[in-house]
Amino acid sequence: MTGFELVFITDPALSDKELENFQKNIKMSLSKSEGELVHEYVWGRRRLAYEIDGNDFGFYHTWYFTGNGKTVDELQRQFGYSDNVLRHQIVKVEDIDTEAAFMQSLIPPKEERVEKETSKESSHDKQESEKAVLANSDDEKLNEKELEEINKELKLEKKQPENISNEEDSEAKET
Repeated sequence: MTGFELVFITDPALSDKELENFQKNIKMSLSKSEGELVHEYVWGRRRLAYEIDGNDFGFYHTWYFTGNGKTVDELQRQFGYSDNVLRHQIVKVEDIDTEAAFMQSLIPPKEERVEKETSKESSHDKQESEKAVLANSDDEKLNEKELEEINKELKLEKKQPENISNEEDSEAKET
């Protein structure tokens, strides 16, 4: 049997139960088509590089399985028809265990992920408040500059009518 790596992104709007049912159906299709799931990893909810079907986020999954061409064709068909999957890719791998070990090293334990997410959220909130303060101070600077320009224009407008009346007076004197 040949080893394969399957990476797929599911819709983040799926409930836990819907996701569980979807995965159960895919696993049944895998076993019916002479395939065997060897390793299963969930990266979790991640921001997408670009929007897919109106989603900025998706749930990333990586499965390592053994199978044949029939197995791959069946999975391609299942993922193609499913509205639950935003994107998927199946790649042949030489050594499943080596690839799976590498994948495991990339995914931190769940406790670390929770800590990182909470620290990211708090630092993100701090950055947003700092940006808001800077934006307000920039707006004030812009407003001061705009006021100066408006005042200059008003002074010029006040001077222009005097110049015009002086020109009219000089024209009247000449005639």
